[in-house]
Amino acid sequence: MKTVVYQSYKPEGGPDWIRLCLDSVRGWAAARGFDYRFVGDEIFDPVPAWYRDKAAGQVPVITDLGRLLLARQYLDEGYERAVWLDADVLVFDPDRFGLDVSEGCAFGDEVWVQPGKTTDSLRAYRNVHNAISVFVAGNSFLDFYIDACQSVLRRVEGGVPPQIVGPKLLGALHNLVGFRLVPEVGMLSPLTVRDVAAGGGPALDMMVRRSRGPVRAVNLCSSLAGRTADGVRLSDGLLADVCEALLAKGRTLLSGG
Repeated sequence: MKTVVYQSYKPEGGPDWIRLCLDSVRGWAAARGFDYRFVGDEIFDPVPAWYRDKAAGQVPVITDLGRLLLARQYLDEGYERAVWLDADVLVFDPDRFGLDVSEGCAFGDEVWVQPGKTTDSLRAYRNVHNAISVFVAGNSFLDFYIDACQSVLRRVEGGVPPQIVGPKLLGALHNLVGFRLVPEVGMLSPLTVRDVAAGGGPALDMMVRRSRGPVRAVNLCSSLAGRTADGVRLSDGLLADVCEALLAKGRTLLSGG
């Protein structure tokens, strides 16, 4: 299929580990024969001014709509498939990361591991994520999703949660309609980030057990970078170490060897 892979990040660049992530996606796209597009702040240009005002500076909320409008633009240009990947997605197993989505749409399959209710216990939650979003020409969902994002923002009062039209909206819709999910693109929680850096651990083991298939790429949750969550300080240094560890031995850690 004639496919475009597209990403966006702030034009002033970012830490080295973000560049590793972007390079990994660009290399994967080239190896698969896909076109690649990178956009900076122009991702916000097609988003209506009222929507940006209502989002009140929540960049994820504005980007969630911007990526959908770009997907529709690319499909209108003649691409048969548009594939969005967040800038903090690292493709560590590109040779075995295919994309078996030839109709409709698809999103990511997240296994989020966090502390349980008792000391040293863990709990895993399964969610839909949009760190990967795939739209095939002729799909019936993209226009609805664009309209739904704007409808949600029109109705919301007070503060706007950063995931309101991303994982929160998709999760609610998935419970009703059941999207096709891409288990190859996972999500690292703070506890699994720490385990990857350590070469393994119980949180990572739980994520692998609960995943619906081998994981070939992961989102590194840049929204938490520089913060402490679940007792893990997500410094740029730690995230860089995790990228290097995944590129060196990610197949063993997450894909079953």
